[in-house]
Amino acid sequence: MPFVSPPTAIERGHTMIGIEKILAHIQSESNAECKAIEDSAAQECGRIRAEAEKTEQEEYRGLIDTGTKDAELRVERLNSLAVLESKKQVLATQQEMVAEAFKHAAQKLLELPESEYISFLAAQACNASLKGDETIFLSPSDHQRFGNKVLDASNSALRAAGKAASLTLSEKTADISGGLILSGGDIEVNCSIDALVAEHKNDLSPKVASVLFD
Repeated sequence: MPFVSPPTAIERGHTMIGIEKILAHIQSESNAECKAIEDSAAQECGRIRAEAEKTEQEEYRGLIDTGTKDAELRVERLNSLAVLESKKQVLATQQEMVAEAFKHAAQKLLELPESEYISFLAAQACNASLKGDETIFLSPSDHQRFGNKVLDASNSALRAAGKAASLTLSEKTADISGGLILSGGDIEVNCSIDALVAEHKNDLSPKVASVLFD
């Protein structure tokens, strides 16, 4: 085996310098690569952050738009309900006032002067009588105050109309506030004040409402 002399100090020095250069070069490339990776990572992070912010803003705007539309719809529904409720209250008030008007009209009939009230009852009996021999039933108050006067006036009205006039007055009274009930055989005609008002209520309600509210 041939003899190889060991490197001299100078040679060793050159060798070390070469190694250091190589290491420095590697370190430089490594640093550059790391810097490039860091920059790329930073850019990627920035891009992701920007996209996330954009997405959040879009979602936020979407939530705001949705919330605004929902609020507008809710306000619209509430306004519609308020208008409907207002109309219902107005209608209910009008109906109450019309009912009160008819109640007042019935009370006015009951408060007619005696002669006018008796004539009113006699006219009802004359119009309702079919044979002229029916029985008159009055309210307890009317029966006690002027039962016989009503009977006489009713038969007089029948004779004036050219009809048979033999109505009778029942000793029993009817559960009515005023007016009369005419009964003959199986036929009973309710001419009480309440019945007369109720009979004409449907026909007269529009006219009463027109007078009250127009």
